[in-house]
Amino acid sequence: MNDGNRQQDGSRLTGVPVPEILTTVSEEVRMMSDTASDLQDLISNLVVAGAFGGSQSLYELQSLDRLCQNLGAVADFLAGISKSSSLDWKVDIADAAHAVKLADLSDRLTGRQTASDPSNEETGEFDDFGNWPMTG
Repeated sequence: MNDGNRQQDGSRLTGVPVPEILTTVSEEVRMMSDTASDLQDLISNLVVAGAFGGSQSLYELQSLDRLCQNLGAVADFLAGISKSSSLDWKVDIADAAHAVKLADLSDRLTGRQTASDPSNEETGEFDDFGNWPMTG
């Protein structure tokens, strides 16, 4: 991307090619699908171990499975649209970026930070658990 597409802070917000935006959003949705799938595996193991009982747990597990499948399908859909979009189509994503209240996600969506960037490691996401007694 050329320098005309960068803000003073180095972020890419104006004149971003639509295929690039769609690919980035597709990758984010794919990561959400993978995370939901990991949660599905964890919950499934807990159900099998008897930590949750009753048909409601199985119903919720099916809902989580549908969520995983739907997120994956949306990611595929966005990737497909990205492939057929013209690089000449450009969008100013500044307003959309300001609407995203999660800074790390906003940074990834706008190109200020990538998922593979080592400085992108999330910290503090489990801070609320720091004072909980650990039982085993």
